[in-house]
Amino acid sequence: MKQILKLICAALLAQVLVGCATTPEESALNSGPTDTCHVCRYNNDLACVCVKVKDTTPKADYQGTTYYFCSQDCRTAFLKNPEKYLPKR
Repeated sequence: MKQILKLICAALLAQVLVGCATTPEESALNSGPTDTCHVCRYNNDLACVCVKVKDTTPKADYQGTTYYFCSQDCRTAFLKNPEKYLPKR
């Protein structure tokens, strides 16, 4: 049981460390702009932090900056309280 937990922890740690990193081959195939879903980042939902920006990507403008989101739910949460989700300066 301890070994299984160690393997799971190692896999999760690897996921966190790698983040949105891709190989050069993947980058060439998936080229295009990306952004950070600040709601997912705040909630530590690492699976959704990186957002591929397309025409259909949910977005919102706040204080002269455009922010992109992984879903409409994250966009709605951001618009309710943008300062909660933005990095502290």
